[in-house]
Amino acid sequence: MKPTRNDSIFTKELVITPSMCDTSATLGYANTFALFQDIASEHAEQIGVGTAAMAARGVFWLTVHTRVQFFQKPPMLQTVTAQTWPGFYKPKDRRCFRYYRLMQGERLLAQGKTEWAILSLLNGRLCPLSDTGFPEDFIFSEETVCPEPLLRFTDPFTENDAVMQHIVRASDTDFGGHMNNVAYVRTLLDSFSAKELAGLPVEELEIHFSTPSFEGEELTVCRTRCDEGWLLAAKKDGGKASVLARLKCGEKETL
Repeated sequence: MKPTRNDSIFTKELVITPSMCDTSATLGYANTFALFQDIASEHAEQIGVGTAAMAARGVFWLTVHTRVQFFQKPPMLQTVTAQTWPGFYKPKDRRCFRYYRLMQGERLLAQGKTEWAILSLLNGRLCPLSDTGFPEDFIFSEETVCPEPLLRFTDPFTENDAVMQHIVRASDTDFGGHMNNVAYVRTLLDSFSAKELAGLPVEELEIHFSTPSFEGEELTVCRTRCDEGWLLAAKKDGGKASVLARLKCGEKETL
């Protein structure tokens, strides 16, 4: 059923295709981020706050911070139900949340939230959220997931923590010319081998997007252990972090 303009929670059934899977033939971690990003875009388009509508108002959505929690990875060709909905905000706020959930029947597979801001195309400054253009009849759901506050990342990395270099390719970039958010996730996870990732009981990946990167730039991926698992970063030439992240793992880590 096609959502109406006042549907607060967008729901869509989809099949886990082979292109969405990793070496375990289950939905990959980065692909989960991509899935959530795609359904958010589809929902935004249907309620009048998609890319084209925002550009017509001289603004665009900016992803600031994302957290995704993983409970069970659905196998290839299984049907799942994805949901997304924007959180309530006040017109003068400059940050807001969108939430996500992935289900199979009554079983929760993954959930997450993204912190968003709105950037002016005219002056590059953050705008109040009253500029989003949400329909007046849109009813915001009070439901939330991942209620804990987002992490405040620091930069604890040294030169000894550098594990790989990544040159931003054309396939990493999106329509804005920046490195796509999901491409950052893939790059950070690529610092582990497939065997290493299979040995990591990943519970959560949280990532803060600090500074955009562009085609041709070289990023240094850094990695260091922390109490919960791993801290990661992708740094630009000169040491400025493009993204900072934490990969939270369970107790049976084999790496």
